[in-house]
Amino acid sequence: MSETDIEEIYGPVHTGSGDLYSGSTVVMNILRETTEYLRSSGLIPHDEFRWLKRRFVPPQHFGLARDRLNGTRTVLLHGAVGSGRRSAAKMLLHELSEDTGSFAEFADEAAFPENGLFPERVKPGQRLLLDLTHSDADTLRARRRELPALRAVLDERDAYLAVVLPSHRRDWADEELTEHVVTIGRPSEHLVLQRHLAAREITPPERDDLPEELTRYLKGPLRDIDRLVELVERLGQSHPDGDVFAWLHEALVAVTERRAQAAKQVENLSEGRQRAVLFAAAMCHDASADAVFFAAQKLVELLELTDREAPRLEQRGHLAQLGDLVGVDVVDHGQPVGFTSFAYDRAVRSHFWENYPDLRSSFCTWIEEAIRSTSFTDRDRQRVVERLLDHALRTGCVLDVAQRIARWSNLDQQLYSGYWMRFAEQALVAGLRDEEHAASFRRLVYLWSWYENLPQQVGQLIVHVCTEVIAPNFPEQAIVRLHQRARREGESVEPSARQALRKLAEERGMLRRVIARFAAEFRNGRNERWLLVDLDLFVDVLDPTRLTEDTGTTKPLAAEPVVWSQLVLGLRTVMIHRAESARWLVDRWLTAVGRSRHPDLLLRLLTEAADYEPRALGALHVTARHWSRTAEGDPRVAERLTHLIDERQGIDPAAYTLVPNAEETRP
Repeated sequence: MSETDIEEIYGPVHTGSGDLYSGSTVVMNILRETTEYLRSSGLIPHDEFRWLKRRFVPPQHFGLARDRLNGTRTVLLHGAVGSGRRSAAKMLLHELSEDTGSFAEFADEAAFPENGLFPERVKPGQRLLLDLTHSDADTLRARRRELPALRAVLDERDAYLAVVLPSHRRDWADEELTEHVVTIGRPSEHLVLQRHLAAREITPPERDDLPEELTRYLKGPLRDIDRLVELVERLGQSHPDGDVFAWLHEALVAVTERRAQAAKQVENLSEGRQRAVLFAAAMCHDASADAVFFAAQKLVELLELTDREAPRLEQRGHLAQLGDLVGVDVVDHGQPVGFTSFAYDRAVRSHFWENYPDLRSSFCTWIEEAIRSTSFTDRDRQRVVERLLDHALRTGCVLDVAQRIARWSNLDQQLYSGYWMRFAEQALVAGLRDEEHAASFRRLVYLWSWYENLPQQVGQLIVHVCTEVIAPNFPEQAIVRLHQRARREGESVEPSARQALRKLAEERGMLRRVIARFAAEFRNGRNERWLLVDLDLFVDVLDPTRLTEDTGTTKPLAAEPVVWSQLVLGLRTVMIHRAESARWLVDRWLTAVGRSRHPDLLLRLLTEAADYEPRALGALHVTARHWSRTAEGDPRVAERLTHLIDERQGIDPAAYTLVPNAEETRP
């Protein structure tokens, strides 16, 4: 999907009047409910490393890759498609640090200015992943040019980098990088199967010899094994009296033979309505017969097939038409429509989506219109949308999905009972989690974050996906989008991008990134329009208590030289341009001093920031004096600040510290 395509859905599509939603509480309830569904369906693996660790089997040469990464801080993983390169890279990085906050992934979109292997973005202790498996030629060239500068700072910042190479481009690594390349081989497929079964609490088969057809299937892409085990789990739930080999056999048939059966059945159906009914039954699997009928009728109308048919009363009844379809299981109009063969519904859906590329956009429109029928329950709609997203993304209908996110998030909630907002989030999260197309959906979120008059519920959707989906792997991108949204949102919106930034900044690594983001904006001075807003955000997001925390093995964040200079710049900019905010900030910081293990650290930051002119130091002194007389004030803190101010001005006061054995706190 091109950037031009994304630009076409930049703005909202709602054309009605009045409030789109009846309040932020309604929107938040929708988002929370949808999040629970998405988590239960696996779309938001909140602890992705834990999920992967339970299923991971080291591939061949994994130990060599580990040694290469430990020894040179860089490893480039090459291997065949489906060999588990990305999973191996993530596990190598995870072994170095179980702190998920230290992990970050570089985006692979070369044309997007916020991306790139910028050395200044490498934070101390980071574990970095660069996945080039889906990158185009321009991106590969850009990343190759940028890589030397990035690697030059890894040792200095105690950072590590794992690069996943495209299977067909081992030559991407020239002579300089050859020593860092490790070609991994496939892990034991049998062990992978066992680990996946055990992760789903299914007892793996005890014997080592597997049926020949299963062994052949396991030779395919490793990701397909999880799909197989997912079906095994479903079979175990519906047939608990069976054994794992019976479940494996039935699941294997479902993923290997059902498609040929579905293709043969469609070929034998000569009439358009027959095919429409079969397709509708598959897309609306487990919905009522009435729901299937209205879906089939909508498809017939949308594809303009009605002119070829006899009038409705001259046609056979809908239940009879369903009964004519081999494999369809239906009792009467009030019962769910299913298929007699396990997972046959998916095989039918896949056949239509894969074999009619010219109709895929029409299929998306069809489902959107069909689920408006009152014959569908909310659960029916949710499942149908899930199937739509699954097949639309698999077949590359990215623009169609993006257009529906824009439309569904702007429809009038009172008219459509709020389910469209659920579907908008469901679609956006699915897009952001899709390995091949995630970059397009991150760009969509980026463009929306810049939009001036974005409807409130869309803004909240941005906040939600930035914190839940984008931040874990692309923290800088999440911060950029939340920052742009925070500049433009209303004051009463909850949850707000401002609140999300503040929440993210509670984690040390994210706080470092947030500080760097604001410092870059203040240093560049390119956004005069947003300066005052940014200053207020900076003051609000910055928690002085977090800046002085230490773990016993790391010094306080504010004591890091780079962070120190960024904080001084930010505080100084606040004091110059936002006097009222500066007074509030100083009061807050002085209150935090009394609770800090490194009180001089905060006080020296304030005095260095104010040292650009005597008037600023004087204002700092006056603010501290007034604060000391409040209920939260402490004269000792104000006195210590006065001594530091005198020190900055060249006066040599008697030594005085709040903590007798205070450590050196200035970087």
